[in-house]
Amino acid sequence: MQLYGERLTCGRLAGEPATPPHALPGDRPVWTRDRVVDVKHTKIDIKLDVPGRGVAGTVTHTVAPLNEGARYVEFDAVDLAITAVQVARKPAEFSYDGTTLRVDLGADRRRGQDLAVAISYSARPRIGMYFIAPDAGYPQKPLQVWTQCQDEDTRYWLPCFDHPSEKQTSEIIATVPSSWYVLSNGRLLEEKANRDGTKRFHWHQDRPHSTYLFTLAAGELARINNSTPDLTIDYFVEEKDLDDARRTFANTPAMIALFERLFDAKYPWSKYSQVVVRDFVFGGMENTSATTMTENILFDRKAARDFTSDPLISHELAHQWFGDLMTCRDWSHGWLNESFATYLEMLWDEHHLGIDHYRQGAIENAELYFGERYRRPIVTNVFNQPIDLFDRHLYEKGSVVLAMLRSLLGDDQFFRSIQRYIRENQERSVITQDLAAAIEAETGRNLDWFFDQWVYRPGHPNLKVSWSYSDDHKLATVTVKQTQPTTDGTPIFRMPVTIDFRKGRTKPQSFRVEITEAEHTFVFPVSQKPDLCRFDPYGGILKEVDFEKSVGELRLQLRDDDDVGGRQFAAAQLGKKGGLEAVVALETAVMTDKFWACQAAAAKALGTIRTAGARDALLRCLAVRNLKAKRAVVAALGEFRGDTTVFDAIAPIAKKDQSWFVEAEACRSIGKLRLEDSLEILKRNIDRHSFRQVVRIGCIDGLVELRSEAGLEILSRVARYGEAFQGRTPAVGALARLGVYFPDRKKLLGEEIAGYLEDPDFRVRIGAANALKALKDDSQIPALERMAARELDGRGVRMARENAIALRKGAGTEEEVKKLREEFEKLREENGRLRERVTTLEAKK
Repeated sequence: MQLYGERLTCGRLAGEPATPPHALPGDRPVWTRDRVVDVKHTKIDIKLDVPGRGVAGTVTHTVAPLNEGARYVEFDAVDLAITAVQVARKPAEFSYDGTTLRVDLGADRRRGQDLAVAISYSARPRIGMYFIAPDAGYPQKPLQVWTQCQDEDTRYWLPCFDHPSEKQTSEIIATVPSSWYVLSNGRLLEEKANRDGTKRFHWHQDRPHSTYLFTLAAGELARINNSTPDLTIDYFVEEKDLDDARRTFANTPAMIALFERLFDAKYPWSKYSQVVVRDFVFGGMENTSATTMTENILFDRKAARDFTSDPLISHELAHQWFGDLMTCRDWSHGWLNESFATYLEMLWDEHHLGIDHYRQGAIENAELYFGERYRRPIVTNVFNQPIDLFDRHLYEKGSVVLAMLRSLLGDDQFFRSIQRYIRENQERSVITQDLAAAIEAETGRNLDWFFDQWVYRPGHPNLKVSWSYSDDHKLATVTVKQTQPTTDGTPIFRMPVTIDFRKGRTKPQSFRVEITEAEHTFVFPVSQKPDLCRFDPYGGILKEVDFEKSVGELRLQLRDDDDVGGRQFAAAQLGKKGGLEAVVALETAVMTDKFWACQAAAAKALGTIRTAGARDALLRCLAVRNLKAKRAVVAALGEFRGDTTVFDAIAPIAKKDQSWFVEAEACRSIGKLRLEDSLEILKRNIDRHSFRQVVRIGCIDGLVELRSEAGLEILSRVARYGEAFQGRTPAVGALARLGVYFPDRKKLLGEEIAGYLEDPDFRVRIGAANALKALKDDSQIPALERMAARELDGRGVRMARENAIALRKGAGTEEEVKKLREEFEKLREENGRLRERVTTLEAKK
């Protein structure tokens, strides 16, 4: 599962209320549930009441008691109407309290005896099964019904044992309107037209899987067949989206072939389908053999120039092995699902685009994890709802931990170990120790120390590195200090790491060392003074590093380092140092580096220098060919506040460019410039159609940066129900971000934003909860607490609780926040003027 289908940067502005730690008050340890019976098979026979937004039918669970004399079995069932229960085709006694159905199996039941428990029921689900229909706000929306069961929402539309530790085969028989198609798990056994104008679909899944992976997606859907000789592969979308769908999903067969080869494991299910639905509440969901996708996954020809949905597609496909075939025993070990799927995104990039893209994936995932609101162990069982665990630790940090594991073991041992892990654990529920055991059995290496510090304990190393060279002794000395706080359980890390030295363009002289203490000094024999020292080239360790270097060394590293991470580090450091040499080196990197992320890092660094020379370099860099690099150039130009030359250069780009994303970035920068005509440009562009409404979102951000009170009315309009849904959540958040600059409007804005806590779109509700925190409106704490009490989506519960706690704690007055921001901007402007003077002096030498 991906939360939103795209990676969003987390972070906190200085002066915002501090975020509570991961475990909130009242959170308690959650343990794997006991099982009374083995659920062997689940047969679901239902009819959808589309106008009434309801479902009714019978579910029959074939169960076998795990112990002699087992008398009662309990099923999860929330807000269902239970009309009858039969055990072995005979009426059975039962009790139901609105959340748990307790069934009397009868006396003298034997261990292992198969019993059919048939439950007749009806429901109008509030979650788990979703009914999509047109309304006054969105009259063009089609009729659709789809389920989304992870983490434990199956119980809202189906009585079941709703926990990942239970696995069963299944079949779903669904009756729907005659023009509809139903997609579900496994093979389609029958599609039959009924005399009453309905149609009946019968799907059967013959390998066991967990209840949260049950799926039904129904509506008027068109099919694209992309099957191979060995496997049925198809995609289901609305008729209007067929062309975009062919473009979007084109690489699916190649992804399947890659994962089969890497893990020596054939695709495990009878087909692989992907269906695109409206208003999906996640980015994607890896239901066994039939993934459900957000409509945001589809992209047009213009977006294809610098966008792909391959990360989401490969992520959900990876789950067909890691999550579906092998499933975490309980959610505390959910990284075995989500970290693996996120890591396989990187493996696809490595295969399809090259090793630099693999390494870039690790860099970006590390940065996303560094921006998380708190630190926690990857494996923890302290939470309120399982969804609380689905954060940057479970996805991004875990993916980098797997990359570190590959670096530590080497490709041969790593892939052999994962292959063994799959062979020995398919169709099982797994915990982290199963992965560690497979590695040890396959390679003989005990990595308990690795899992202890990276998986079972929080945090990561913060390193201060320095180096020097003695001509007299022909020795290079490298000092490494671990500076991370350890009061929260973060350890002093054990890290095997490579350090290398290079002179000119010669091959680096490499040394492998192991860091085990808070401070180390390493001495290496090096025959001549190196030009470049690299610490952990190619990013073998998840870390934050403070490594002071000279401008000369950084220029060399930016130009010649074959590690994309090293070049990006050098660019950032040159941006901090500034000066003519840095500007020349950075401009050259933007225009000539072969990797877009290095070009982008150099452009960003030029923006931090903020001198006239840096501005002119960036203006020349608008000619860069790579569109992702151009996006970064346009963003960096936004740092030159009040510069009319920059405005004249990027205003036409905001109106039209080859890339939707470059246009969006131009709108952000137009706002940052804060010129008299900025507002007019943003007003012209905010209603232009674009892929995923990225131009509108760029304008929304631009209005915040512009800091004009007139922007509040525009933001209020685009936040309303009925406006393009992709822009509504950013607009609600922007009302708070802009509102902090107008304290006299705080009360009214708080009331307006609080109204969105009851919006039909859960993303808007969450956005409103976050916005109230950003606005620092503690008068709305009761509204957040009411949201936490009524919200069914666990993400909404979490954010309402977290933000209410943060607002109660507070973090200074609005005036203090405003003063801090103003002082920061003043210092930044003074720094730019000082650099300009230094640059002028250097030019005169």
